[in-house]
Amino acid sequence: MVNKDRILRFSLTFMMLVAAAITVNKALFGNNIVASVAVEDMLPVSAGAMDVDADGNAVIHTSAVPGTVNGYAGPVHLDIYIADGKISDIKPLPNADTPSFFRRASELFGKWIGKSPDEALEMNVDGISGATYSSTAIINNINAGLSYYKGAQSSAASTTPWKIWVALAVTLAACLLPLFVRNRVYHNAQLVANVVVLGFWCGQFLDYTLILKYMSEGLVFPAWLVAALMLIAAFVYPLFGKHRHYCTYICPLGSAQQIMGMVCGYKIHISTKVLKILDWSRKILWAVLMLSLWTDCLTGWMNLELFQAFQFRSVSWWIIGAACLFLVLSAVVSRPYCRFVCPTGSLFKCSENIG
Repeated sequence: MVNKDRILRFSLTFMMLVAAAITVNKALFGNNIVASVAVEDMLPVSAGAMDVDADGNAVIHTSAVPGTVNGYAGPVHLDIYIADGKISDIKPLPNADTPSFFRRASELFGKWIGKSPDEALEMNVDGISGATYSSTAIINNINAGLSYYKGAQSSAASTTPWKIWVALAVTLAACLLPLFVRNRVYHNAQLVANVVVLGFWCGQFLDYTLILKYMSEGLVFPAWLVAALMLIAAFVYPLFGKHRHYCTYICPLGSAQQIMGMVCGYKIHISTKVLKILDWSRKILWAVLMLSLWTDCLTGWMNLELFQAFQFRSVSWWIIGAACLFLVLSAVVSRPYCRFVCPTGSLFKCSENIG
């Protein structure tokens, strides 16, 4: 049963995220709250969604096209050039998306070059592993721009990659089955599915960048169904007494640490005093990081959370190395990153008021 204390804790956490979304992304649920000078200065001014360049070629500006979506950390605006009825070039505009993810996702551009708008809209282009959100945004926005060019709205832009449905099935199982099934074989299979499907294959997880993205932009159906389920498990389940459900049964990095914990029967004994010191260190770290969000200062730490190691083709080696170090440590210390470091996990613990 939901009680007043749980609702109060949830409301407090929600307001903390609202403040962070406004200060960092200058938007809340799709509405611009404060003009973001830094981003607006990067974007070229266009009179409309389409114009003609000096060579007489049509140029589609997706920044002014309805039906476009954002990438991992912000808008993904493109200029699409059409010459002699064929797509001659696609140029990305300066954007706020994570650079490493966008560079990898931009490898897709060549798939459309030389195609007519009709041929391009009929193509079934898959996203790139390691840059799922950015590549999905590119695919959606190119389809939206081409549909606009043909005089349509963006009806072709909402195609959901089929692997999203696989991720949805895995997430739904992790949300529901642990409530009724107490079986080690199932639990281990779910952990593996979380790591392989949600982590490496689909890049679906919760971290600060994505949580603030959803707070700022809202959830777009149906591509973000997986995220909606994860958010429910992380924030709504605790209202009904189901604490840490996301961290224990869904989170790919948490699942990977649990799997590594099964490798070695020996565990390092950590004294109560040291545990308290480590726990307080985590709390202090989280408080400092939240303060940086509220003051919009040094917010780049959000791009350094170790969840991004699952998208290993697009992140720095030191993030991969740090993730591997914590996984190795997990063999002899139970879930060290979850318990002593994870800022996103600390946010969930704040909502649950369990330390």
